[in-house]
Amino acid sequence: MNKKEKKSIANNKYYQKNKDRLAEKWKNDEARKKYLKEYYKQNKEIILKRAGEWNKRNKEARKLIVEREKRNKLKPFWEVNLQNK
Repeated sequence: MNKKEKKSIANNKYYQKNKDRLAEKWKNDEARKKYLKEYYKQNKEIILKRAGEWNKRNKEARKLIVEREKRNKLKPFWEVNLQNK
């Protein structure tokens, strides 16, 4: 195992251990939000192309995501039934 692999494993362990704290920190970081907004504006085409490639490679995972979104949009039976009355 070389130095790069060891560092990668250590970084992954650190992130897994602290991901909740880091997510809260990043959520409230205005400078990071501004940076990411600019980054996404500048790299929109590349990001969309990468997402399209991912969708092609992972068709089953994409189907699961779409089905989950459809289920979340559905209203419960009792809500639909109330609107019909």
